[in-house]
Amino acid sequence: MELLCVKKYLLTILRFLVPGGILAYLLWTIASNPENLDAVRQIFSSKTDWASIGFAFGSALTALSLTFIRWYLLVISVGIPFQLKDAFRLGFLGYMLNFVGLGGVGGDLFKGFMLAKANPEKRPEAVSTIFMDRLIGLYALFVVTSLAALSLDLETAKPAVRTVVYFVHGASFAGLIGITVALMPGFWRGPLRTFLESIPRLGRLFKRLFSAIGMYRQHPKYLAIIAVLSLGVHSFFSLAAYFLAAGLFEVHPSLLEMLIITPLAMVFAAIPISPGGMGTLELAITELYTSVPAEQMTRASAITVALGFRVLTIGLAFIGAIFYWMNRATVDETMAEVSAEEQTLEHLAEESDEEFEQSARLEHR
Repeated sequence: MELLCVKKYLLTILRFLVPGGILAYLLWTIASNPENLDAVRQIFSSKTDWASIGFAFGSALTALSLTFIRWYLLVISVGIPFQLKDAFRLGFLGYMLNFVGLGGVGGDLFKGFMLAKANPEKRPEAVSTIFMDRLIGLYALFVVTSLAALSLDLETAKPAVRTVVYFVHGASFAGLIGITVALMPGFWRGPLRTFLESIPRLGRLFKRLFSAIGMYRQHPKYLAIIAVLSLGVHSFFSLAAYFLAAGLFEVHPSLLEMLIITPLAMVFAAIPISPGGMGTLELAITELYTSVPAEQMTRASAITVALGFRVLTIGLAFIGAIFYWMNRATVDETMAEVSAEEQTLEHLAEESDEEFEQSARLEHR
């Protein structure tokens, strides 16, 4: 037990040291070059288009709101009573927790716990909504990027950009094939599923994935709406990055280029090594911002836009802070319950796999 506690605290420290080191590196890159400092000072000059910055925040807020609506549809499609206002309330609180991680509890764990607590008889379905929300969002990142990348002239693109585009196209195509096969009726009792679920380490992930798809395949109308919402999420986040860059600098990537840069950067931000993708998002935007556009972009402008995009996300998290102060007693009580039942919560999805599998099989009959 003591070893587990030490490991937990070390991982927590590492999760803050990694983004801290990356952000320190980016800030040092700016401070070490006078030209870079001039680019940052431009933000507070008359050249900054604050109306465009406002459009950037509005686009980011719209994108985040679409994620809450998507989760709401995922919840009600499996028969869990839920209200849209609760999806927004828990969504904003969860988004804030992804940054601050009060008590080491992330936003997804908080949302899943609250939903499962309110619907104990629907615990497997409650767990599935969080899993599917992340999975659909991640795949939509690749699809949006893949579609936008069709506008690139790969013959004149940099080798690194071509490699990334080929990878994105491959991931999007592989995902489409996987979804198509998983939705085929014969797949559910076939040897392929049995084989994939028996793979060491990955088998449990495949089992949860197939069980979730099996549940949601009964609701094609909801899935179609959710798919459109997911594409809208990343399109609006890309639009936010575009308006931000346009408001700060006269020379900036095109909207189509931002539709490649932003979703790919958010893929890196999804790697769970820092709160809210802090540091990894900024580094990814910086590298992609200077690699993808046909026109050469300065590293100073790339870092400035990356940090500006982080400010936008923190602004969105402040909305969650407002919800927190309005419901402080309830949230604090929930956080205490989460901390007290941490061991149980960490294995919540694992314990629900069998129940969820049984529910999915009943749906198929």
